[in-house]
Amino acid sequence: MKIRFLSPANIEMDEAVRYYDYQMPGLGLRFFQQVDAAVERIKLMPEAWTRIGIRTRRCLVKGFPYALLYMADEL
Repeated sequence: MKIRFLSPANIEMDEAVRYYDYQMPGLGLRFFQQVDAAVERIKLMPEAWTRIGIRTRRCLVKGFPYALLYMADEL
């Protein structure tokens, strides 16, 4: 499965990493690692996460108030 982030999502992630690092050094890295773990969960089980539209699903990022919204073309 090919993963592609939209530009606004990349910008938001960069800003969130900076914000969390400002709040506590190392927290930005932990956030990034949890986003990466969510991407891996999606790749392993793309149909497992909450359906929020006809083709759109949502996977929560553990420990942070973020979710990844995605569409899997192979479903």
